[in-house]
Amino acid sequence: MLRTVLWEGKIDHHGKFFNVKVSLPRKAKIPILISTLGKKAFQLAGEISDGALSWVCPVQYLISSGIPALRNGAAAAAAAAAAAANRQSTPPLVAYISVALSEDRNAVLKAGHQMIDVYTKLPFYIQMFSDAGFPITAGQQIKEALIDNLIVSGDEKMVATKLIELLTATGLDELMVNLVPIKDAKDEFMRITHLISKI
Repeated sequence: MLRTVLWEGKIDHHGKFFNVKVSLPRKAKIPILISTLGKKAFQLAGEISDGALSWVCPVQYLISSGIPALRNGAAAAAAAAAAAANRQSTPPLVAYISVALSEDRNAVLKAGHQMIDVYTKLPFYIQMFSDAGFPITAGQQIKEALIDNLIVSGDEKMVATKLIELLTATGLDELMVNLVPIKDAKDEFMRITHLISKI
C-alpha cells in the first residue's frame, strides 16, 4: 500500500484491517527500505522492499546470513515476476556501523557496553547475536569480541580505512554511520562528518 500511494499518488484499498482511499497532489518515487534483524526479515526485504536496513548487527552476520537471505528473497520475488516491477535484482543492504574516534581501547569498551547493554535484554537480539557467533544470555556480561565486532574504532585514518574496506570488500552496499562518543561528542561528530565527506 505504501509504495502504491507514494509512487502512484493514489490508493483505494479495502481490506481486513485497513480501508484507505486517498489521492496525493504529487507522486514520490522514493525507495522503501525495511528494517532487518533476523534471517526472515532479510528474506522479506529481498522479496518486497527497495532495500534492507540493519541495526546493531555484527558485520560477519550481515555477510554470512543477511546478504544470502536478502538474495534468496530477491530470487523468490524474481521468480514471481517482481522484475517487471522495475526492482533491482537484489535490493541494497544499508549496514548500521558504529564508530568511535578513539584509540583508547578501555574507553571504547566502556562506551560499547553502555551502547549494547539494552540489546542483551531483548530476546530477538540475543538470538541474532547467537546466530552471529556471539552467544549471550539475558543479563550476561557482554564479551569484548562482540564490542570489537560492532564498533569501528581508532584515529581518523584507521576508521576511514576500515569504512572503505567495509564498502569494497564485504558486499555491503551502503553504511549508516553512528558515532559512539568517547570524550567530546561535538568535536567527534564534526571530525566523523569531515571524515565521511572525504571517503
